[in-house]
Amino acid sequence: MWNPGFYSLLALAVVHLFANQAKVLGWVWHGRFLSFAAGISFAYVFVDLLPSLEEKQPILKATFDPIVPYLTKHAYLIAMLGVLFYYGIHTQASRGTARSYWIALSGYLLFNFLVGASLTDSSNPDIQPLLLFTFAMGMHYFVRDHVAKSLSDMFYEDRARWLLVAALFIGYATADIVHIPEAFVAIAVSFVAGGMILNALHYELPKRENVGYLFFVTGALLYTALLLAVGKS
Repeated sequence: MWNPGFYSLLALAVVHLFANQAKVLGWVWHGRFLSFAAGISFAYVFVDLLPSLEEKQPILKATFDPIVPYLTKHAYLIAMLGVLFYYGIHTQASRGTARSYWIALSGYLLFNFLVGASLTDSSNPDIQPLLLFTFAMGMHYFVRDHVAKSLSDMFYEDRARWLLVAALFIGYATADIVHIPEAFVAIAVSFVAGGMILNALHYELPKRENVGYLFFVTGALLYTALLLAVGKS
């Protein structure tokens, strides 16, 4: 029987395939919902994801101490590498060429592979509560897909969204078949955290003149309140 993580996987796949179509919400509410979704994703990064890095530190310390014993902030260093990696990816995407789009997409595919792998074990504390994780990640996908679609509408519609869905399922299937060491999971979570931090600061903070600021704040406060209600933060 499929575990709850698989249903979360299906929900995220639906976001990639259908949710970012303007006709779903209409032009006016599409922009406002983007701001609302960005607020939720932003809150997830700073209220839920960043604290989890500290929880990964003992695992990473035990793994890396024999190699580099003088380092003490492994999780944050890996997160910083994630920021640098995804910053390079976004820089490539801004060039507007087919090659740069593929390079940018490859980083996003890696991100989806890791998310899919994390959903194999629905008891994984990194994705708990699962419903809130799915909600926040779905909103993050909504914003990121909007950016990807704006860079190349035709390529996104014809190929990119399907490849992103495939990466989710491949990650899930791989982790379901092959046992992934806990240390690798800790590294992956820290690296992905870096990518999400960059996205939160680069794409999800509303512009000063953006009328969606109220929706952004509403989304951020709503998600934070939900986390507090379930005792996650």
